[in-house]
Amino acid sequence: IRSFLKEKKFVEVETPTLQSVYGGASATPFKTHLKALDINLFMSISPELYLKRLVVGGIDKVFTICKNFRNEGIDFTHNPEFTMLEFYYAYANYEILMNMTKELIKELFKELKLNKTIEYQGKKLNFSKIKSVKFADLVKRETGIDIEKETTFEKLSKAINSKNLKEVNIKECKHYGALLDELYKRVVRPNIIQPTFLTHYPVEMIALAKRNEKNSRIINTFQLIVDGAEIVKAYDELNDPLDQEARLKEQAKLLRDGSEEAMPMDEDFINALKIGMPPTAGYGLGIDRLTMLLTNQASIRDVILFP
Repeated sequence: IRSFLKEKKFVEVETPTLQSVYGGASATPFKTHLKALDINLFMSISPELYLKRLVVGGIDKVFTICKNFRNEGIDFTHNPEFTMLEFYYAYANYEILMNMTKELIKELFKELKLNKTIEYQGKKLNFSKIKSVKFADLVKRETGIDIEKETTFEKLSKAINSKNLKEVNIKECKHYGALLDELYKRVVRPNIIQPTFLTHYPVEMIALAKRNEKNSRIINTFQLIVDGAEIVKAYDELNDPLDQEARLKEQAKLLRDGSEEAMPMDEDFINALKIGMPPTAGYGLGIDRLTMLLTNQASIRDVILFP
């Protein structure tokens, strides 16, 4: 992966693990304390906001392979610390990154001497042709719920109850975006087996992504889903500082109201955007989950030396 990116003139950097303000993902952070300055710090949940600062600073192609730390559940695909590739590509968009994903998979399979169809836990997964489907279309197909009509927390809750989707925990969700995510993760995503690009998520689900030019209710984004697990998340980055400031203020309000996975306001990041970030596409790939797939391991614990 490093060779692939360096051939494309990406610059590898390191970003802080200890941060005064965390952000870049919907996740609960680990907290710690720095005695020398008597301040509270957080372990990084994502390098995103620092890599974007570097794009503002003039590094048009930048990446890091780092540890992220998220204080949440442990299961077959989640470990509290995990390895992530994240890169930012100025003057590119999510469609270019979809093609880069196909190219990277082709290179990896060639390097590892794997066939385009691999076996994973008794399933044949075909990576030679990755299909693409829009988020709203997939939710409608799997649940019968039209999220383009059910556009508020109340409407969506009512629709979930009417479909008797008891696995969706409505009470745990504090806002519309969280409920969409819960519906997707509980009911929709487990049914995606073959490699699939899931595109155009609702704007409420990713606070740092750019809105679609033709439909401001959705964002220019995709995830690569394989056997019910997210392998890649990528999107056109929001570089409008006013829109970003408004969305982070909304996130900060959700945080104050008790949503543990919401993000705090990051004034320094907003200031960076006000200086000016070019149109940029960003990309995150879970190294551990990819390794699970390529080595046919059922649990993330089997690809981490000290889980």
